[in-house]
This record gives sequence, C-alpha cells and structure tokens, in this order.
Amino acid sequence: MKICLTFSLLVWNLIHRDTLALSISSSPRARTTIPHRFHTKLLKSKQNNASESDSSKSKSGIGSKREMIKFAVPALGIFLSQPLMSNIDNAFVGKTVGTIGLAALSPATICTDQMLYLFSFLSRATTGIVSRAYGSKDTDEESIRAANEAASTPLTFSIICGICLTFFYAILTPRMLEALNVDPVLRPASTAYIHWRGAIATFALVQSVCLSVMLATRDALTPLKIISLGALVNFIGDYVLCVIYPFGVTGAAIATAIATIFSSLKMLQDLHKRNLLPKLRIPNLGKLKELIQYVGPLFIITIARLVGFVSMQRKAMTFGTQNLAAYQICANCMVMFLLFGEPLSQLHQTKLPSFVDKGDKRSIIDTMKSVLTLSLGTIISIGLCSLLTLSIGAGFFTSDVAVQEIVRKAAPSVSIAVMTAILAVTMDGAMLASKDFLFIILIGLLTCCIQLGLLGSCGGINAIFGTFTLRLGLYALAVCSRIFSGSGNLGKVIRQR
Repeated sequence: MKICLTFSLLVWNLIHRDTLALSISSSPRARTTIPHRFHTKLLKSKQNNASESDSSKSKSGIGSKREMIKFAVPALGIFLSQPLMSNIDNAFVGKTVGTIGLAALSPATICTDQMLYLFSFLSRATTGIVSRAYGSKDTDEESIRAANEAASTPLTFSIICGICLTFFYAILTPRMLEALNVDPVLRPASTAYIHWRGAIATFALVQSVCLSVMLATRDALTPLKIISLGALVNFIGDYVLCVIYPFGVTGAAIATAIATIFSSLKMLQDLHKRNLLPKLRIPNLGKLKELIQYVGPLFIITIARLVGFVSMQRKAMTFGTQNLAAYQICANCMVMFLLFGEPLSQLHQTKLPSFVDKGDKRSIIDTMKSVLTLSLGTIISIGLCSLLTLSIGAGFFTSDVAVQEIVRKAAPSVSIAVMTAILAVTMDGAMLASKDFLFIILIGLLTCCIQLGLLGSCGGINAIFGTFTLRLGLYALAVCSRIFSGSGNLGKVIRQR
C-alpha cells in the first residue's frame, strides 16, 4: 500500500506543476518591414500553428522525459498491482498459516496467475490495436470513437475466454495439481484457492483489457486510482478473512477475488463516462483479422514464456517444502520488481507504432533514447531495491528461520534476474510496437529451449534464477542486435537516410 500511495503523490505533483509557457517573438526589423495588420495576422497564424503543434505532440505522445515520467509512474503502479496483491496474500498466509500455507500457494499460483498470464496476449493485442486506432485520427472526438470501435473485439473475446476458463478450473483443477505432482497434503488448500480465483476469471480478463484501453489512450492516472483502491480492498479482505476469521489460504483467495471484481467494475464505469466503453458484438471479418494478426504470434510467445515459468516452479518443488516456500517468496518478489520495466515497455508500445507506420526516424530515435535512459536508472535502482528487500525483509513474509535464510542466500541471483528482465521487457515493447512477431517467436522459442535444458541440472534456487537471467539476457542481446543492425521493421526505419 505504501508503494501505491507514493506513486499517487508523485503523479499529483507532476501533473500540477506549472508547464513552460510557449513564447512567440518577432524581431524589430520584421516589424518595420511588415505592415501592422499583416504582422498581427502572422502572429495569430504562428500562435495557431504552435497550438496545433502542442496538441499534436500531446496526442501523439511526443514529449520530454518529464512527459514520459508522467505516464510511466502511474503505469508502474498499475503493473505492480497484481504482484502486490500476491505478496499481500503471501504475507498474510505466511504469518497466519505458516510454511505449509506458503507451499500450497506455490502450485495454486501456477494454476491461476500463470494461467491468466497465458491470456495476456489479449491485453497486449488491445494495446497495439487501440493505440494505432487512437493515433491515426486528427481530433480528440475522432480518436475516442476509433478507440471505442477498436476495443470492441478484444473485450468481447476476453469475456468469452473468461467464461471458458471458469469452467476449465471447475472441472480440471484436481488433474492439474496431479500433473504438477503436488504433495497430497497441500492439495485441499491449493484447490480451494484455485476454485475461488477461477470463479472470477472473466472479471480478471475484462480488467486487463480495460486497463490496456486506458493506457493506449494515454491515461495512466485513472486506472492507477482504481487499482490502488483495489489493493486496499484486497488488504482489508486479507486482514478480515485471514486474521479476524482464520480462513487461511481460502480467505486470501476470496479477498483477491473481491478486489478483482471491484477493480474491473470501476474500470468499466470509467470507460463508460469517457465514451470509451465498447459495445459487445460479434466482430466482422476485418476486425477479426486485425485481432488474429496480434493474437496468433502473441499466444505462441506467451506459451513459451509460461513454459519457462512453470518449469522453474516445478523444479523448485523437487527441493522440499522449505525450499518451495522460499522460492514462492523469491519468485513473487522477482515478478513484482521486474514489472518496473512494464511502463517502459508501454511507452514503446503506445508511442512507436504510429512513428513506425509513418517512417518517422527522428521521432523513433528520440523516443527510444528517452526510454532507454529511463530504463538505465530503473535497472540500477530497482536491482538494488530487490536485493535489499529479500536480504532484509524476508521475515516479513515468513516466521520460519530456515526459509528466511534460503531467501537471503537467493537474493543476489534474484536481483540480477530482475535487472536483466527490466532491460528485456523494455526492448520487447519496441519489438511489439513494430510487429516484428516472427523474430520474437524464433528467439523466444530458442531461449526457452536453452533454459529448459539447463533447468535439469539445477541443484538449488540460485541456479533456477540463473537460467532465467541467461534466457532474458540472450533475448535482450538478440533484440538490440536486430534493431541497431538495421534489420526488422524498426531497424529499417532507424537505418534509413
């Protein structure tokens, strides 16, 4: 909650700071050679052009690092919401249930959070589709109408997928836990958590699509407020259902489910107020092709990444209950901190598409320079924060001294993984913006195979996170090489004369 409050205060200060005034000057010599009436018209023309230029810059997203920070800071709070809720669950379960409860959460989060991550292609596709539609129009009214139309298909599909996912959880949860070789002692608690989270899968997917619509239309502050309120609801629910009424793992699941429903309904309400709430309808062939153009490649990319995460967690299960509990703490903290790279990825995804389509080399270079400069500071500061969090704050998540010691020993490897992931996520946003899907798929599958091959010989948690670092490091290196060598859609624009 402190994180969310800090972001909110920072955004408030940024937004209410006085902006620089635009001044238009003319030389005395010009005034002597141009009649007064023409001089007045010229000044008005310049002012109108300057106003249109400012409007264009605001709409297209061209701006300074300060403008980027005004978008990135609230966006960061948004992306931190889900891991923040997971860590809130971890803290309450660890303190009220103990090591067994944390160990039960590990397979449960594989089947819920990771399964929902499988459908992240919907939110990513929404960002690309809506951003391009929003940036293609000249007036705000036309842009809102275009964004509304573009978001209809992703929202419809999110509801369909959510309903199917709920039935999937209701029927196949025991088989999933059996396939993961979960200890029979842990299965009742894991099953209860999965069933409660699965029941509101539709709300979770709708929330992710609504969030992408808001970000694609350059609004990060409103969803931050909603997500912050949702985190508060989650915290209160965990306290009531885990401390006052000790429902344990089930109580944590109910609290998260209530918070998700609250957030998704508030987002729908806000989109309705801004005339951005799309109608639910069966898409025509053109809209369907546009969605499939994104969904097909993004689904393959997401599957490859999900396989890596699940394989890491399955390997951790072979090291015993205490190591599994420690891995659960480290993995959730890693996910929370690596998400500091998501706003930087969003900056690429919301700004670059229109520039790539127009072949605007200068705007692309300026945008990427600013984003990469911000990412450098983020990598250093967040890497240090993740190291200190796990080294000093392990006791916040569990009272088991042995688990705390395992977490502290794993802190350096987790910190390195976080720093590498932030760079990879940032560059990934540029590749998605340019729709260089084939390259992303090939490199993603190759690095996934490398990680899977190395996981078999891992002898501890440090080695598991080491394979993750290697995978993302190779991916980031390949992406940078492609862009700056002049290859791919983005690289060709940058290299043009």
